[in-house]
Formats: sequence, C-alpha cells, structure tokens
Amino acid sequence: MNKKYFIIFILVSFFATFLRFYINNNLIISILGSFLYGFVISRTISNVKKEILLSGFCACFTSFSGFVNFLYNLIIQGYYLKLFIYLNLIVILNLIIMYIGFQLSSKVS
Repeated sequence: MNKKYFIIFILVSFFATFLRFYINNNLIISILGSFLYGFVISRTISNVKKEILLSGFCACFTSFSGFVNFLYNLIIQGYYLKLFIYLNLIVILNLIIMYIGFQLSSKVS
C-alpha cells in the first residue's frame, strides 16, 4: 500500500471511529456495519479500496470491543437471560443484514 492509500486508510478509520462515538448505540452500529460489510464484499472494486473500506471503516466503526463491553456489563449486572438472548439475536440479525447487503449490492451492479 502506498503513502496515499495509507493516509486515506487513516482518515477513513478516524471518520469511522468518530461516527461510532457519535452514534453510541451498539445495535445500530452493528446493523449498519454488517450491511456495509455485505454490500462491499460483493462489489468488484480494487483490493486496496476493499481493504480501506473493510479493514479501515468497518473494523473501526463496528469495533468488536464495544460489543464485548456491552455483553460484559450484562454479566456484571447479572442479566444472564438477557445476555443469552442479545448475544444470539445480534449474531443472527447481523448475518441476515450482511446477506441483505450482499444481495442488494449484487442487484445494484
């Protein structure tokens, strides 16, 4: 990756992190990130652009640590049933949303 793409990667990652901080809702962030990920992986764009969008934007936007922190707080508070339901719901929902994004992107191109 050359310097130009590296700087774009850093800026995109910063923007994604800022959006995550601004939205501050794990479910919405998770759904948007899954949709975008599914949309991007079906596109025929260069590997550098995919890397910037997936590793730069999606990884910083969805941030697995935010999801884990939310689940950890449920454990600390003793909401084990809520933890089980949320964990399964969010994983299944994200897979469905990613598939929808993939299919929509295939239809657009």
